[in-house]
Amino acid sequence: MAPRPFRCVVHGPVATLLFGSASTQHAALSRLECFYESEKHANVYLTREEAARERICKGYEAFNLPLDVVPRWLHAMQEAEKPEPNEEQTWWYAYCAPEEVAVLETLDELDTKPTYLVSALVQHADIALAHERLHALYHLSAPYREMLATLWDSMPRNVQSAVQYDLQMRGYREAVWQDELGAYLGIHVAPTSRRDDPSLEFGNKCAEVCREIRRTLLQNIPAFWRADAGVDEASLELDPAVLDEARVALVPPKPAPKVKTGGKGHSKKSRK
Repeated sequence: MAPRPFRCVVHGPVATLLFGSASTQHAALSRLECFYESEKHANVYLTREEAARERICKGYEAFNLPLDVVPRWLHAMQEAEKPEPNEEQTWWYAYCAPEEVAVLETLDELDTKPTYLVSALVQHADIALAHERLHALYHLSAPYREMLATLWDSMPRNVQSAVQYDLQMRGYREAVWQDELGAYLGIHVAPTSRRDDPSLEFGNKCAEVCREIRRTLLQNIPAFWRADAGVDEASLELDPAVLDEARVALVPPKPAPKVKTGGKGHSKKSRK
């Protein structure tokens, strides 16, 4: 069996996949992600050729989706492709990229069955996964969703309009605005400069209101994880040793520098 092109770590209901390249991550998860929440193609099965033509999930650096999407996607695939019966139930191999096969096999082999998947490139895992895990919490915790709805409605009109406009410009549809507000402002990071402050995510004019929202989120998110997901938030952070091993194993090596050679007109004449 070929090595899996990612690392998988499971904590409670959350499965985390680490990838070494954007192209591998895209090949593994873009069709599932598109089926889950694409504005144009949600709940629509796309063949690999159609997905490439539509350029789905272009530029994504991280992914998140509830795992109940997987059987629904496979059912839609079966309805569209109409494969011949297969005793081993691996008919979908013929219609999946090798990276997709690796994801499906990995999920099937897990002893404990998570309910949500998040992924990121190992090179940017800390902040990207902190953001994606809050999408998982939004799916898992009704009280967290209710809090975000209240916080959204409590924003002054001018701030709400500015945040809304910003999210629209990033391509987010209205259904996910509150989820994204929490994912951007509720992440646990250790800013090394003012530029790293999540409260500034939506600009200086929104910063004061966003700072209060962030304070409320950070105070309450750990309790939501414990009550509704059954895990401590801190336990979801990946061990540095896992990240280091994944970097070594998965990140493609940088190409060797080209050696410059002298051409005509550059050779030195020997002195006589």
